[in-house]
Amino acid sequence: MTKQCVAIFALCFYAIISNAQNINKSSMIPQNKNTFINPTGLFDASKNGFSHIGITETNTKLVFISGQWASDESGNITTEDYAKQVVKSIENLKLALSVVELTEKDIIKLTIYIANYTPEKKQALLQAAAPLLNLKVFPASTIVAVPVLPAHPKALIEIEAIATK
Repeated sequence: MTKQCVAIFALCFYAIISNAQNINKSSMIPQNKNTFINPTGLFDASKNGFSHIGITETNTKLVFISGQWASDESGNITTEDYAKQVVKSIENLKLALSVVELTEKDIIKLTIYIANYTPEKKQALLQAAAPLLNLKVFPASTIVAVPVLPAHPKALIEIEAIATK
């Protein structure tokens, strides 16, 4: 049964890679072990700070980073200012990545939770994240609007990641 599952997975992965080769090559951007694709026919996701598709090799180890928010080592919120929470959350994410000898360039997927979402908060996120993450291309990402974050009553943003090693 396990061999059958592996064979099916290998066939599916081959099909994905084969189809990816048929996509406009200018939309395929490698970054470390991952490749990001923004296919012709879909809107330009790079203007919104993400890619539509992220692909990694099958022999890659996946690393899951829990949601990071603007906390200090004791779990206290460091600021109530949204832009400063973005910065601290990214700093905490980068610290978590460094512990497993990874960098932001190894991230293949981000999920960003924003309390009381507004378009202005998305713009502030993009402006703060771009220089801190210093990426050639942003990974596949999803922003989830939530009324409140369970990490702390005053937390305004939480960022979780899947990275590859």
